[in-house]
Amino acid sequence: MTSECPFAHYGRSHFPLMMECANVVLPEPAPVYPEASFQKAVVAVIQDVLKGSGQNYFLLEGFGLDVVVFREASPSNLIRMFEVKADGGQRSGGVGFGNQRGQGSQVELLLCDNKSLLLFDGIIRWVYADSTKPSGSQRYAMFTCTKAKSSAMGGVARGKQNNLRTSALEDCLLDWQGLCGEIGRFLVTQGK
Repeated sequence: MTSECPFAHYGRSHFPLMMECANVVLPEPAPVYPEASFQKAVVAVIQDVLKGSGQNYFLLEGFGLDVVVFREASPSNLIRMFEVKADGGQRSGGVGFGNQRGQGSQVELLLCDNKSLLLFDGIIRWVYADSTKPSGSQRYAMFTCTKAKSSAMGGVARGKQNNLRTSALEDCLLDWQGLCGEIGRFLVTQGK
C-alpha cells in the first residue's frame, strides 16, 4: 500500500479533455466549513459537469456516503460516490470520519481488505477541504479509499474515533480549479 496521492504523478495537464464539461470551474466556495457548506459546493460542481455532459444522471445525497451519482454510460450505467470531509481545525492534525464510537459507513468501507478496496477505488473518491488555509490556496484534495485507509491515524477500527491524518494528504493538495478538474474527470471517464 502506498501513501502517494493517486493523482500526483499525472500533474494538472496530463489528462486530455475527455469532454469539455470536465473542465467546469465554479467560483471557490466560502466558507468550506462546516462540512455541509463544502458538500454543497461539491454537489454544485458535480451537477454542472453532468448537466454539461448532456447525459442522463441521478444524484442522491446521504446514500451510504455523502453523494452518489448514477449516470448513463454505454454499454452499462456508471456509479460514482463521494465522501466529503472538511477540516475546521477542531482535531489537531486530523479530520474525523464515522462517529465517535467508531461506527458508520466510512469505517466499514475502510475496514475492507485491500483487494476489496481496489474495487471501490474505481467508483469512490474522498473529497477534502482544509478551511484553516486561505481561499485561493492549495487546500483541497481528492483521493481513493486506499489512500484514505493508509492515511488513518492509528489505523481504522470500530470502537474508537477514526481520523484521517491531514499531513498524509499534503501531497494531494490542489487549488479549487484543480479540484473541479479532478471531479469532472472522475465523473466523465469510465475507468479509475
